Amino acid sequence: MTKTIYLVRHGQTYFNYYHKVQGRCDSPLNEKGIRQVELARDYFKNNNIKFDKAYSSTQERASDTLEIITDHEMPYVRLKDLREKCYGIFEGRDEFLLPWNYNNTNIDPTMEKDEDVIARMRRAVVQIIDGLDDGQTALVVGHGDILAKYVRDATENVNFSGFGNASIVRLTVDGEDVHFDSYVWPAEDLKQL
Repeated sequence: MTKTIYLVRHGQTYFNYYHKVQGRCDSPLNEKGIRQVELARDYFKNNNIKFDKAYSSTQERASDTLEIITDHEMPYVRLKDLREKCYGIFEGRDEFLLPWNYNNTNIDPTMEKDEDVIARMRRAVVQIIDGLDDGQTALVVGHGDILAKYVRDATENVNFSGFGNASIVRLTVDGEDVHFDSYVWPAEDLKQL
């Protein structure tokens, strides 16, 4: 029997809108972000997708996203291992300052290493999978960078381009094998509010 996980990136925040590095910093969902999440919620409802369990990062933007998707009616577990990557000295600063924007491979030592980010996400998924019975489905709300790194690593889908705000990846887990099933972005065509 398989277990199903829906990974969802939080909706747009003020930091996203102003192109600020969030990482461990937090910024609330803006109006567009709330609408994006409502469209994700509607996608789940329209496709009769129900969740047996729900998990969120401990960061506000992720837990707010989960609460909107579940209409504030489902208990959930907040996991520290689902938090976004720590960008060290770049937290809260303009995205254009990030070293890889200048083909600089020397990552600042204050940043969390990618392999540590993936290891945290793997721990979280193991905990989530262990908490599901065969045939059950979990909603997992987190952050773009950590979720995308996990999808690429766990499914060997190196061509996965990443998560838009409030987009959804469906994974199925069969024993140790994690399978990439689909990517949808219900809010992709949503214009600025």
